[in-house]
Amino acid sequence: MAEKQIKNKEQTKTRILEAVEHILSKDGYRGLGINNVAKQAGVGKALIYRYFGGLEGVIEAYGETDAFWPSAREIRGMSREDFSALSLRDRCKCIFRNFRSALEKRPNTVAIYAWEMAEKNDAAKKLIAERTQSSLDVVKQMLGQHKKVYSEYDHEIIALLGAALLHLTIREHMESPFAGLELKEEDTWDRIEGALDTLFTGLEAAYRNKAK
Repeated sequence: MAEKQIKNKEQTKTRILEAVEHILSKDGYRGLGINNVAKQAGVGKALIYRYFGGLEGVIEAYGETDAFWPSAREIRGMSREDFSALSLRDRCKCIFRNFRSALEKRPNTVAIYAWEMAEKNDAAKKLIAERTQSSLDVVKQMLGQHKKVYSEYDHEIIALLGAALLHLTIREHMESPFAGLELKEEDTWDRIEGALDTLFTGLEAAYRNKAK
């Protein structure tokens, strides 16, 4: 009996988290209320308070799921040790390729990103905070900052490139071309990856020359 109760509890929690994802991706943060989540999940709102402590707890729990945000391991695509052994250029290529692949698997996350650009509230801040630390950890691994710092603008350079990739992914999701790029075509992304490779090669060369 106890085992069945545990299973039912976990299934209910999953339904609640899936309801949060559905509401955020379809209606944005304005549609995210305790009553709406309960209705979408098909549960009484008392269960949301019992299992998560309320709406804030649900948002925090959803932000920690792999369904919303990929793990550092997924973004690296390999062990930390193997990743650290790569050159700076190859680490950058690996991260950006895997990050795009991770977003392709999570269309709801891309939709939520798009809503965040139009809405500002505490719920959005909660999910952004959940992502930020994970993203910073990956950037540090990519730059090999446990070994050395390449320049004083390391973080900013990667943030700019990441923002560009994310913006293009959102435009792809919305089926909206950008600067003449047809983002629904795979050939376009092959060319974007080639452009990124050129940038990463240049960055690595610049850092190498600076170190001499």
